[in-house]
Amino acid sequence: MSTVLSSVHGRILDLDSHLQVPISRWGEVFGDATARFGTRFAGIPLFDATDEPDLTADSVWNTKGAAAPGASTPEGRLAAMDVMGIDRQLIFPQVILAMPAWSDHPSAAALLREYNDTVLSWTKTGEGRLRPTALLNLTTIDGAIKEVERVAAGGARAVFIQDGIAPGGRSPAAAELDPLWALLAEAELPVTLHIGGQEGFFASNAWSDADLLRPGTFSTGEPIGPHALATMHLAAQNYLATMIYGGVFDRHPSLRVGVIELGAMWVGPFVDLLEDRLQLSRRLRESLQRSPREVFIDQIRVTPFFWERTARQIERYGMPEIYAFSTDFPHPEGGTDPIGKMAADITPLGNEALEAFFVRNAELLLPA
Repeated sequence: MSTVLSSVHGRILDLDSHLQVPISRWGEVFGDATARFGTRFAGIPLFDATDEPDLTADSVWNTKGAAAPGASTPEGRLAAMDVMGIDRQLIFPQVILAMPAWSDHPSAAALLREYNDTVLSWTKTGEGRLRPTALLNLTTIDGAIKEVERVAAGGARAVFIQDGIAPGGRSPAAAELDPLWALLAEAELPVTLHIGGQEGFFASNAWSDADLLRPGTFSTGEPIGPHALATMHLAAQNYLATMIYGGVFDRHPSLRVGVIELGAMWVGPFVDLLEDRLQLSRRLRESLQRSPREVFIDQIRVTPFFWERTARQIERYGMPEIYAFSTDFPHPEGGTDPIGKMAADITPLGNEALEAFFVRNAELLLPA
């Protein structure tokens, strides 16, 4: 049975969940281009199950994939969130949909538009509680700006970008990117980096081409291989180091970034490294208005995995403001009792820490 944390039940903010529609319904929900793309995944139970059980406290936490209660409709999601005790929720696509939409495939533009139109529909139906992330294809900066303008006008509340490639072939800190960051900041659209967005960071696939390092399949288990598990946060580190040292957060102080489903064990050492290496550059010390630690606290939020020892990280490195709760609903990686597991870890830090972790810290990305 999943834990009910009475002090925050009904007020919890969830920074990671997924819109998971059975593949047999992709045409109906998204459109023709998405339906054609989805045929290759038909029949995989995690993606294509339709036998959704009745919504109960047990089924909402223990049923995973497309069959989970509330996985595929906004009305169902709101009902599931009520059972879980969640007020507002950040919602990501299945990564198998994001990757082709980010690519230069002939159907990329259609896939992206179909998905983002669904995002706008869910956002409207959710009346502030559902915050699905619109996809941005950063192959060209002008194209990304136009899509930001479109989805912002349609009511979107967050965007999801690929962090494994240089946007438009340029550094995220280059002057050519400033119009995009300025638009996102002005539109109050948080930028999110999420597992799956790191594709393209390694120039070669050879690094994981060994027996113990290759991924399995969605059907046989371990679709994320051991090499990816050990390195998936590196693309986000690279992106954030570029933006922090490149002055992006100083130039756009209302820009907000979420680093989602990439764990959090790396954050404290990473910030320490950035602060240490800052001492080697007089240009940075004279140019940057805030320390990397201050930028993280002011503008960045990170979601730990439920098994991580987040309290230990806070005790070692500080920055209690940056860590925030997530369920990964309805994916198996989120576990069946994330509230209980994470509450047990944070509770020794006190009631104020629980309030911050489950509610207050996430308000940067999920404002009322």
